[in-house]
Amino acid sequence: MFYYQNCNQRLGPQQMNYHFSISLKNMYFFCEVAKSGCSAVKKELWRQETMDVPVPEGFLRENHNPHVPFQHQLLIKPFQMGRTKFNEFIRDSNVIKWAVVRNPFTRILSGYLDKVRRDEPQFRNIAHRVAKLRNVHVSAVAHNSVSFEEYCEALTLFEQPLDFDQHWRPQYEHICADIIPYTFFAKLETLDEDSGDIARRIGLAKLSFTAGRSHATGSNEKVQEYYTQKTADIVRKVYANDFEHFGYGLELPR
Repeated sequence: MFYYQNCNQRLGPQQMNYHFSISLKNMYFFCEVAKSGCSAVKKELWRQETMDVPVPEGFLRENHNPHVPFQHQLLIKPFQMGRTKFNEFIRDSNVIKWAVVRNPFTRILSGYLDKVRRDEPQFRNIAHRVAKLRNVHVSAVAHNSVSFEEYCEALTLFEQPLDFDQHWRPQYEHICADIIPYTFFAKLETLDEDSGDIARRIGLAKLSFTAGRSHATGSNEKVQEYYTQKTADIVRKVYANDFEHFGYGLELPR
């Protein structure tokens, strides 16, 4: 199986190298999913990677940003291994392959509250589709004019996984779940409770994911406020693979 080539074809080299992380020390492959606790998880994995290494005082504090370019991150990236070694690593049954996923309803709402309502750079990815819906130039689309319903309608206009910004890209396609033979998927909803089991699976004594949730939006508590039958149906359709393959129910969470 040409894991490297197939994932690269779907995501492109920049996205693949940013989101895929490898630990030769602990023999695991991890794919981060935006809006699924990725900041907290990456910070903890970085901490674990350097735990028994004599690094300078304050190293992790000064190098704590989980969103730095991939060439500055602490875990190994696919480009550093090359095609052959990456494919061999993924093929190895002793290597744990895992990711953290999230209920599509809360994840997509979180993307809206964080990146659209706060006018983050990622908003332009949606703004172009909203402009198409409105038949106007993208410059005429202000972030505070885009309703949650319009945002959801814009999500239907993306044609390929790479066209989506990572914060609302379907998780199944993003993590290449049909390409990479994953060992398990952790769920953001039970991440803290499951941390002991996750640690055991990847050969670590303990994991703590409580720090680093700098982009939290409180979307779990806002589902009933924002969703309508129409927007819920859109999310069910666009993210059908996420619901099916990660075991999330089609009813809105309460």
